[in-house]
Amino acid sequence: MSFFARLFGSTKPPAPRTPFAAGIAALERRCFDEALEHFAAALADTSPSQRALVHNKRALTYLQSGDRIAAVAAFVAALETDERCVPAIVNVGNLLLEDGHIDDALAHYEAALRIDDGYAPGHFNLGIAFKRLGRRTDAVRAFRRAARLEARARKSFR
Repeated sequence: MSFFARLFGSTKPPAPRTPFAAGIAALERRCFDEALEHFAAALADTSPSQRALVHNKRALTYLQSGDRIAAVAAFVAALETDERCVPAIVNVGNLLLEDGHIDDALAHYEAALRIDDGYAPGHFNLGIAFKRLGRRTDAVRAFRRAARLEARARKSFR
């Protein structure tokens, strides 16, 4: 008998409580249309301060489904909603890095980390950009910082 079956008396995990959580669950299952429906509902059901994060997840959904143009539009919407949305800034940096604009990507990662120095993905991607620039010492420092932050997050999650 599974953990959820013992805990809830069924074999299915509990349904997500919010449209945003349902969207993330659908995205993890790679059900992109379903995820986008949930994220649309989340935009109507979410506080203004959280809308940028919903737009960011919409953008990631579009990227994973292969629609880069829609993804860029959703990242723009996230940053128009909150110009300090660290995950969106980092993800725009990722697009720039993929396109070979390493210096621009680096500027995005550094800007995001000035807002939230504790954002592990920002440090990790900063490390990738440094590595591509041949700045090994800076890359190692960024990777180590990302690893420490991830370990701390896992430890506090327990």
